[in-house]
Amino acid sequence: MLYVTGASGLLGRKVVERSGDLAIKIISYRDFVPDVFDSHQSSCLLHMGWSSKPGIKDEDILNRDVKTSEILFNQYLSKNPKGKIIFTSTAGDMYTDNHPCISTESNVPSPRTRYGECKLQTECILERLNCKSVVLRISNIWGGNPDSKRQNGLVDKLIRVVNTDEEVQLSVNLSSHIDLIHVDDLVTLIYKIVNNVSMEHRMFLVGGQSICIWDIIDIVSRKGYLKLKVDQRDKEPTFISIDSSKVKSAFDWEIGNYLK
Repeated sequence: MLYVTGASGLLGRKVVERSGDLAIKIISYRDFVPDVFDSHQSSCLLHMGWSSKPGIKDEDILNRDVKTSEILFNQYLSKNPKGKIIFTSTAGDMYTDNHPCISTESNVPSPRTRYGECKLQTECILERLNCKSVVLRISNIWGGNPDSKRQNGLVDKLIRVVNTDEEVQLSVNLSSHIDLIHVDDLVTLIYKIVNNVSMEHRMFLVGGQSICIWDIIDIVSRKGYLKLKVDQRDKEPTFISIDSSKVKSAFDWEIGNYLK
């Protein structure tokens, strides 16, 4: 049995689509976390649901995400003490720096936003529970079809507006590097973890392709016309590059989809 939160998001939709014959139960909540769990001989909780977004400053929403995550974990483990939990955290908000470097699991996280701080708090809650669990600190996911209101997802935004009159506004130094992971590759990894029998508490960095924003624009613009408005004033370049060697080795996982 696979319990899933965040099934309506880009990653969640793909997870549900590829569930195959696996029994799956979707959990939806906001303020109140319903106890929907049953006891199973074999089960997993995949926690992707998160109300807040990078850049949000509403403390009530941020704190609620941490509190409801803890309630969710405890409800699941009370019925399934030998079950396992997968939590999708963030890499971009933990490791972004102003000079080129490669981030590994040994780097001390330094959240640059309250969003990142709350993700890290939730990781710590999971570690204290001393259960079978995997934390995935994930870089920028691409490969979806975001609507115009979505604030992150640069690659998909650019691809969506090719050969249209819709303008994409960028307030970033174009020399910055971000790390990309295609949603299909990430879903493949998640199911490898779900199906892994032996598990202990582990944290992994999950990235795929470190690439300059200039290069992203160049690659996407080869597909057609792009309308951009760029503001680089007073913007220092930032860099994030993820070393995913540990998670690749642990789950025999390889990345297949690169932006090119």
